[in-house]
Amino acid sequence: MTAWTEADLHRRGLRISTPVRFTPAQDVVTLRLPMPPSVNACWANVEGAGRVRSTAYRRWSKLAVQEVQAQRVGRVAGKFCVVITAKRTKRKRDIDNIIKPILDLLSGLITADDSECERVSAGWTEEGDDGVTVSVRAA
Repeated sequence: MTAWTEADLHRRGLRISTPVRFTPAQDVVTLRLPMPPSVNACWANVEGAGRVRSTAYRRWSKLAVQEVQAQRVGRVAGKFCVVITAKRTKRKRDIDNIIKPILDLLSGLITADDSECERVSAGWTEEGDDGVTVSVRAA
């Protein structure tokens, strides 16, 4: 078998793509996210299609993925625990309604699957910027 150099491949018109930057697994990842919609507003019933993601949920998900990518945080391998701290809003909300959208977002971006979550802690804060701070720790 012949070993091809990068120059040989280039002369033949073949390009070598830049390898994807691999971020090694970390013990703790902390990130900031915009406030997710309530889980009650994440899905809509559409005749003929069943339950689909709502416009608000799709919009938040797209924005949140961009935020995670911009923060260049690492990944947590295996089982994990999550601590969610959300800035209290003027609107009355239940803290448990923001957990599901956040865990779904973490799947594939920070963790392999949200089914590996061992423990979730969520609470309100009066301090800091609007939005949510999420800390993911290896279990």
